[in-house]
Amino acid sequence: MSQKTVATIVVTYNRKEMLKECINALLKQNYKNNEIYVIDNASTDGTKKHIKDLVDNKKVFYFNTGKNLGGAGGFNYGVREALKRKVDYAWLMDDDSIAEDKNALKSLVDKAAFLKDDFSFLSSIVKWTDGKICQLNKQTLDENWDKNFEKINHGLVPVKTASFVSFFANLKVVKQVGLPIKDFFIYFDDNEYSLRLNKIKPSYIDVDSVMTHKSPTNQGSSVIYCDKNKIERLYMQYRNEGYILRKHIPMRDHFNFRYNYILNVIGVLRFSKDHKAKRIWNYTKGKVAGRFFNPKVEME
Repeated sequence: MSQKTVATIVVTYNRKEMLKECINALLKQNYKNNEIYVIDNASTDGTKKHIKDLVDNKKVFYFNTGKNLGGAGGFNYGVREALKRKVDYAWLMDDDSIAEDKNALKSLVDKAAFLKDDFSFLSSIVKWTDGKICQLNKQTLDENWDKNFEKINHGLVPVKTASFVSFFANLKVVKQVGLPIKDFFIYFDDNEYSLRLNKIKPSYIDVDSVMTHKSPTNQGSSVIYCDKNKIERLYMQYRNEGYILRKHIPMRDHFNFRYNYILNVIGVLRFSKDHKAKRIWNYTKGKVAGRFFNPKVEME
């Protein structure tokens, strides 16, 4: 039986040094039936020239999107390319995701074989640079995760959502649900895509596949504590969250999200160190926009 084919999709923007480290780690993976697609969101730092020696080895393919499409648009572009090439799986990650474990991909492929492709996506354990779990990439466990002992005994824990840092998608299911929503631009594109895929087939953490995420900090993005340079992005974050709430979350669970709005506003007033009015404005604007935001879900 022939080996399954994998397209590793790495989205990048103006981080050429980190990108090169990411690619070099991928080239050292023990599972070799894998092509690497670099999706460059029109970087201006000389990214293409910087990785030229890697692209020339015929396992790395470079695509320039022509403009900054954000992480969501980059992954939309990459998954579309994977579907065109009729590979079996797409392995998604940001350019600061480092596969230090040389069996990270092999473990995912092995788990897919054990499951006989009866899954929508798999997700790795993601650590930060200090070896602790990366808070940005914590998966949401399935509420019945503890009832599937056979899968757990094989290193698979059922989940509902995961991040686009070592997100291993079954392209058979992708063909049914379409591409990541590019209009999200940034934030929650992976959360929405997880929920969409999970409606078709179950999804799991592969506890034997480990990645390192070299993000600047090990904390999630919140209206209270986010860096002042990212305050304007709060609009997209909470707009996208509102869309997910409408499309994927049962009405009975909406109360907590409304209650959290009040708590977060109070939290900004009490704990934020700067730009309190700007934080609340972008947060509120995003919350309102999320009630009407209706982006297109593209198929292949």
